[in-house]
Amino acid sequence: MAFLLNAASTPEPPSTAVSLFFATQTSDVTTGLQSFSWTVGDCVPNSGTLANGPINKGKSKLVFKLSLNGVAYVAKRCYTLGDGSPVSILANRDQLVKEGVTLGRAEFFLNHFNSECAYEAIEIAGFDVTDFLIAREGVASLAESFVPSPASGITSTDYSSLTPAEKDELTTDSNTISSITWLLERERGDVQLRKYSGTLDHPKYSDKQGATINAFQHFVYLYSKKTLVLADIQASESHSRLSQNAVLFDLMSHTANRESGAGDHGDLGIKTFVNQHECVQKCVALNLEALKTPENEEDAQEEEETG
Repeated sequence: MAFLLNAASTPEPPSTAVSLFFATQTSDVTTGLQSFSWTVGDCVPNSGTLANGPINKGKSKLVFKLSLNGVAYVAKRCYTLGDGSPVSILANRDQLVKEGVTLGRAEFFLNHFNSECAYEAIEIAGFDVTDFLIAREGVASLAESFVPSPASGITSTDYSSLTPAEKDELTTDSNTISSITWLLERERGDVQLRKYSGTLDHPKYSDKQGATINAFQHFVYLYSKKTLVLADIQASESHSRLSQNAVLFDLMSHTANRESGAGDHGDLGIKTFVNQHECVQKCVALNLEALKTPENEEDAQEEEETG
């Protein structure tokens, strides 16, 4: 999914006041696995203004401008999961949570990758994983009438037609109603975007930035005990004056259990990376186990022959 998070050069669109409730994010220190929860104590509403119409559109998500406590963000939600059909309130939530898990794990792996490269005195390009928040749009009291924002893509009728079980999943406690889920990132303005890999396409690069990504993908595959491959890797210039690192965002992954969301091809995605990856010097310098073995090269040849 390749789009720029650029809203700085566009006119201010009509917007609507919204209340957002942020998920609490925790990370397992040994695996990097993320979890998100909306607990009673943390469900303090934050007021913002959300643009009524999108400023950008990717293959599966729409992007809207959001002003929150005087800070410019972009808010993303899914409009499809690849088959062209609309996404339900709960399916959108589940997909964005899974994207958050992927981003969190990528940051976990990147921190370890950077540490290994520093220890081995390997010069690499600087990358960060985007900071993000996951929030639900809603109201903080059952006494308040709930009118979803135009950007949410749902109506009050859509919400009221949910089953009691579905409403329970979206109600944090007896008072808080929440509906559409958003993934928020700080607005980065007009930035250059570079795409390093596709869903099932992993080119080899000779420049510093590209070779760093090649080695990072290799590292992630091995560090995850061969259960995860990062895909659809793209980066934009940093939005921080304190860092010149490029920012990775909208990442996808292939996992052994095929549970990381849309675009996860499971074992096929992992094998495709193994068969396509060509080690760069940074892989060698890190002493990463070679992926090209007689066995998987034979598997790749058989797949090509069978089409």
